[in-house]
Amino acid sequence: MTMRCVALLLMWLLISPLAAQEPAHPCARLAGPAARLACYDAAFPLSAEVVETEARQVQAAFGLNGPQAPLRSTDDGADGSASDGFEGRVVKVDYGPGGLRSFRFENGQVWIQTEARGSGHVQDGQIVQLRKGILGSYQLVTPAGVVLRVRRSR
Repeated sequence: MTMRCVALLLMWLLISPLAAQEPAHPCARLAGPAARLACYDAAFPLSAEVVETEARQVQAAFGLNGPQAPLRSTDDGADGSASDGFEGRVVKVDYGPGGLRSFRFENGQVWIQTEARGSGHVQDGQIVQLRKGILGSYQLVTPAGVVLRVRRSR
């Protein structure tokens, strides 16, 4: 045998046991991608910093037009990763033309009322809820429970 044949035979003998090995992690044996991902998520949970960062990013993107690429699945899981709204502190209420108000929040977002209504008093410093409405609209819920239709401007 030539040296080249001996080297190839030796390499084949060393590599073949590696190829025949079982997957290192039990999750790798699962056939369905959703089941495999759920297994890996359970085996390697996200750190608190990652969860907090994701929550801030979801809140920052809330109300912006256009498709948003979700960081994780968009199903409404127990972790609350899908955002239907948030609570925030109003730092400034401005009155615009036609009685429409704009609401500036601590996080820098600015929301504008879309219909003039006398009800629904909101003061600087109050905590209100912003949530999704129907057909792509958004609602601001005052501490008294009054619902105002709003849209995000910034």
